[in-house]
Amino acid sequence: MQKDSKCKIISLNVRGIRDKAKRRKIFAYLKDQKAKICFLQETYSEFNDEVTWQSEWGGKIFFSHGTRHSKGVCILRDPLLNNVVEFSFSNKSGRIVLITIPLNDLKISFCNIYAPNNLSEQLEFIQELNNCLIDKSEVTSLIVGGDWNCTLSNKDKKGGVSWKSQRKRNL
Repeated sequence: MQKDSKCKIISLNVRGIRDKAKRRKIFAYLKDQKAKICFLQETYSEFNDEVTWQSEWGGKIFFSHGTRHSKGVCILRDPLLNNVVEFSFSNKSGRIVLITIPLNDLKISFCNIYAPNNLSEQLEFIQELNNCLIDKSEVTSLIVGGDWNCTLSNKDKKGGVSWKSQRKRNL
């Protein structure tokens, strides 16, 4: 990224991209958007997918794998982006992936998350995320995105189970 350049970032919950045709359509869409960084959630990726998916994308992808049927997050960098990734981290549960890229005199951390749906698991996840961000990221220049699986109001919710107020959201 140039000193004065803009950095477009996209975040999508893809609900599984194991299907080759779907994955290629999503990759084509992301390239058309000309984003420098792409966050994908619910990839359903496994270690064995890395080489194929990176070949199809045309560049480096940073993964935190879930299973063939759930979880998984990744960060895709624009294949033309020449900044070196100085640091990367992924947790073992397929819910957090983080990279740090130097940009001129600054280091920027990008973190992609996929929070659990289950309220009892969300508190533990938030604690893990908090520790990760404090210990492993450039907190002063940090961009976090993803699927929080939490809506603050009815207008934030579309589809699925009807929204209802939860006391835990207000804590």
